[in-house]
Amino acid sequence: MSRINYSCLRGKVRAFAPAPGDNPHLWVILEEGGRQWFATINIRSNKDAPGDAAGKAYLYYWIDNDFRHPIVPTILARPNGLSPVARDYADGALDFQRGALFDPRLMRVLPAEGEAGDTLVHRLQAILKIAQNSGADVFFYGNSFRKDNPHQTDAAFGYTPATPFGLDNVHMTQGDPPAIDQRLRENGVWRDGACFIWDERSRRMTGIFLAFQAQAWHTDDSGAPVAGLTGSEPPAYDFANGLGAPLPLQRRAAEITSAHRAPDRTGAVVVTNMSAAPLALAGWSILINAETSVALPSAALAPAQTISVAVAAGVLDDEGGILILRDPAGLRVDGVAYNGGDAAQGWSTSF
Repeated sequence: MSRINYSCLRGKVRAFAPAPGDNPHLWVILEEGGRQWFATINIRSNKDAPGDAAGKAYLYYWIDNDFRHPIVPTILARPNGLSPVARDYADGALDFQRGALFDPRLMRVLPAEGEAGDTLVHRLQAILKIAQNSGADVFFYGNSFRKDNPHQTDAAFGYTPATPFGLDNVHMTQGDPPAIDQRLRENGVWRDGACFIWDERSRRMTGIFLAFQAQAWHTDDSGAPVAGLTGSEPPAYDFANGLGAPLPLQRRAAEITSAHRAPDRTGAVVVTNMSAAPLALAGWSILINAETSVALPSAALAPAQTISVAVAAGVLDDEGGILILRDPAGLRVDGVAYNGGDAAQGWSTSF
């Protein structure tokens, strides 16, 4: 059974610093309403196996400096301070696998710290410094825990916030292999951690997403790993010569290329064969807004051929939603977010 107490911490940046010693975290203090809260962000993996190359400890990261997604209003609606988050899409829960928050193929790895300027901790500190200087609202999603050390952050800040809880697990919390999950008990769905920063003046959201190389990118309904490669995973790395470069990505067999909502509220989602061979669509489906599954016609698509999948009236949301393309094994092949459009005239969008 998972130990995650899924929560969101909202406030302004008061201070931040790398944890002292060999602690693989960046510590952050947020302030709201005269209270201060402690959050801790992994900057290096402790999930790599003994004997692994040093690069296996580097985290996957993706920083979206203009995060546009239908969940943005639910993020902005979070109360100040620490609050529980219901574990479903409708209430704004996060899921890297199911929520179409970003394209995993964009993720890369970086060393946590070091003399070089381009390290993960330097990038995170630069973003937090901008948030601090601009007075931006910061949202940490993760696990709330009761602090058992009243001097936990003294070494970094000279004091420890008096509030009883802190927040950790600001990263993907599913896909751990069984040996790791037995120890950490983090696997689960619709409760991944992340950081968002809202600049009110520019009306712009930044999203920061972190994951471990040891985690799988396909999971079952309990968050346990499911084997398979579909082209919807971050790149693997060859660390034989240090950091190296990302290895070639698995090619996706198909992608969602557009969505359309007609004035009568019926819709269509267009899927394209991205492979160099005919693609049999029997068993394929599209999951819409994490609840409605639409089967693709049992047809065969030629290379580069498209198919328009009919969607019943009212299924596509004019306020925006998510579309997940799944293969016959139920694995995610593609995931996109759409922002909706004019409820009276209908709308179309491409991906």
